[in-house]
Formats: sequence, structure tokens, C-alpha cells
Amino acid sequence: MHDDTVSREGSFSETRDATGHPVRPPRRRFQARAQGVLAILVAVLTLYTLGRFREAVAWGGILAIVCWPLVRRVRAHWASRHADTLIPAGVVVAIGLAFAAPVLLIGTEVAKETHDATQWFQQARQDGIPAPAWLGELPYEQAQAQRWWQANLADPSGVQDLMHRLKPEQALGTVEQIGHGAANGTVLLMFSLLVLFFLLRSGREVSGRITVLTDRLFGVRGEMVLKQIVGAVRGSMAGLVLVGLGEGVLIGISYVIAGAPQPLLLGILTAVASMIPMLGGFAVAIAVLLILMKGSVGAAVAVGVFGLLVLFLADHFIRPVLIGGSIRLPFVWVLLGILGGLETWGLVGLFVGPVLMAVAHLIWRFGSARGMLRAGE
Repeated sequence: MHDDTVSREGSFSETRDATGHPVRPPRRRFQARAQGVLAILVAVLTLYTLGRFREAVAWGGILAIVCWPLVRRVRAHWASRHADTLIPAGVVVAIGLAFAAPVLLIGTEVAKETHDATQWFQQARQDGIPAPAWLGELPYEQAQAQRWWQANLADPSGVQDLMHRLKPEQALGTVEQIGHGAANGTVLLMFSLLVLFFLLRSGREVSGRITVLTDRLFGVRGEMVLKQIVGAVRGSMAGLVLVGLGEGVLIGISYVIAGAPQPLLLGILTAVASMIPMLGGFAVAIAVLLILMKGSVGAAVAVGVFGLLVLFLADHFIRPVLIGGSIRLPFVWVLLGILGGLETWGLVGLFVGPVLMAVAHLIWRFGSARGMLRAGE
């Protein structure tokens, strides 16, 4: 009985169609489809079960793609048997410190400035806010601006009315929401670093399995899609994070030269804001206003012009090349992917958006090329 079954299965496996390809029996085709449905169902339920930790897994995967070439390079020059654990641990610690250092610095400075700001508000409510010297240097409407300042801000009653309109209780609620968001972000960061550590420690096995799975599911073009995804993630990291840091450094130097208050904090704010295209201008505007309040009109204008020039050159020339150059993604696709991904997915969308656009553009190239070939024929 067993031999008959084997012989029948063998005959099924040896059956071939007119082109010579083996033909699967109906039961095996049904099992293959059922396995595919089961795999999709399990994948969807797994993503649903992860809940808000999906973002941590996504960040861990993004950081692993970016850091993997560095880990391989270091591993090639370090033959220690513990290198597979120590190198990923070192990368995780370095990334953790890179995130923690600015946060601690900002928190410390905010704590220092909070006391001074409280005293300033109390003094403003008692004595009013004196008019700055640069009001008299305005090219137009000097008298009107000075009269408005004297009527609304120099008078203590005007300051109290302004603070009443600002509704400080809503500001306290906003601060509470920011604190809750910071705590939630810290938890997600810890889990992201944990995911990153395990992905880097098993990097060779994970990358090999992903390559095999992609080849089985999509064939040769699946490998091309995989390369497009990796290139988009690494290009986004270079074009967003590294360019944003460079913009923050250059514009931060102008803050120091112009004598802006808290130039280090303003530089960090500019670097973080500049990681998102067209958002760095708001940080530069804040710095210009603070410099104006000190009475330095010329320095404020110089900082504004220099900052906008740096942002324009970086956003329109350097960033598109870094993000879309290696994967042949046009600038419009890059920009739509970044902004659309940010709006839809949050911060992780800065990488998810360009990845989806890169894959969509690759599919577009495949489809249009086949269409052109048929049209030519």
C-alpha cells in the first residue's frame, strides 16, 4: 500500500506539460495556495499584535540596514570569537548615546532657563516689557511700532491682558502632552535598540534568509526590489540625517558669530528640523527673531540670508542626489515620499515613504519598459 502511494506520487511528480515543465497535482496546488494564505494571515495578525511596537521594529530594521555595512567591515578586521556580540553592542551603545546626549543637553538647558523665564514673566507682569532698541532702527513705521509697543507691552496691564489671552493652563496641558510623548518615545527607543542588537548579531543569517525568501517568492526581480529597498533606506539616512546634521553645524556657526542666545540649542533645533525638507526654515526664523530681540538687526538679516541659502542648496541639490541618486529615483518622487510618508506614518515615514516610492518607481520602470517593447513590436 505504501509502495503504491509512493509510485503514484512519483508519477505525479514526473508528469510534465507540453513545454517540459513539471505539473503539480491538484492537491499540491491547493496546499501551496493554502500555505500562502496562511502565511499572509499570520503576517497580518503578527503586525496587528505588535501594536505600537511596530514602530520600534521598523526603526530597528531601518537602523540595521544602515549599520550592517559598518558591522561587516569591523568584523572583517576583528577575529575575536566574541565579535559577533561585542560589535553590535558597541553600535547600539553609540546610537543610544547619540540620541541621549542631545536630549540630556536640552533638558539641562531647559531646566536652567525655566527659572530665569519664570522670573522674567513675573517682572514683566509687574513692570512691563521695555521697547527694544531696534524698533527705532526700522526703515518704515517706526512711530507706529513704538506706540503699539508702549500701549500693549510696556504697560504692565497690557502684559497681564496678553498673558490672560495666551491661557497658560493650555500651555501647561501642552507641556504635559510633550512629557508623555517623550516618555513614550524613550520606551520605543529602548525597544528599537533591542531589536537592532539582535538583528546585527544575527545579520548574516537574517540577510541570507531574506534573500532566499525573496528569490522564492519573486524570483530575480525580487532581488532587484530588495536592493532598491536597501538603497532607499541608506540613501534616506544619508540625505535626511547626515545632511540635516551638516546644515545644523553650518547654520549653528552663524548663530555663534551673530551672538544669538543659546547658539548650541538653536543649532541642535536647526539640525533636527532640517532633517525634514522645508522645515529647517522655521528654526532659522526663530533664531532670527531671538537675535532681533537683542537689538542686532544686521546680524539677524545676515543669519537669515545665510541660513536660507544653506537650506536651499542642501534641499535642492545635495539631498536629492544622496536619496535618489543610487536608486535612480527622481526628485519629485523623493519629495513626495518624504512628505507623504511623514504625514501618514509619522517620523518613521521619513524612511518608509522613500522606500515605497522607490519600489513603485521600479515597478513603473518594469511595466513601462514592457509596454514600450510591445508597442515597438
